[in-house]
Amino acid sequence: MVQAETDYFKVWLDTPRRVAVLNWKKDVGLEECQQGMNELFHLISAEKLEKCLINNSSRGVLSIEAEEWELSILQNEALPSVPEGLQVALVMSEERYQQMIHDYSLNKVCKINLPIHIHYFTQVDEAIDWLEHQSTIPS
Repeated sequence: MVQAETDYFKVWLDTPRRVAVLNWKKDVGLEECQQGMNELFHLISAEKLEKCLINNSSRGVLSIEAEEWELSILQNEALPSVPEGLQVALVMSEERYQQMIHDYSLNKVCKINLPIHIHYFTQVDEAIDWLEHQSTIPS
């Protein structure tokens, strides 16, 4: 079931796995980023889902405004319908993953406390495997 699709993204429910999926198709600006994320979290809320997959491997670098907005979403400041404890599998390119590791090592004194659980992957099949086998019950 496709929730929403544009030239920039596709959001759908992987029904057998009960996982909401957001697949970015190309680089996006703030407006497209907001639209895609809003569609994803609308689906999560409507279906009462506890897991989602966001595939960023085809999405380029976001603008500063889009990054700040996305972080506010993940910190549950801008969209109260994001369920606490949501399991998020975030897929990105190998290059972006390596850059994130480098950035984290430079900024490790600045820890962000998110109400959701994000795990990072470079392969969609690894992300799906994690979602299928990860318990949604808090430990």
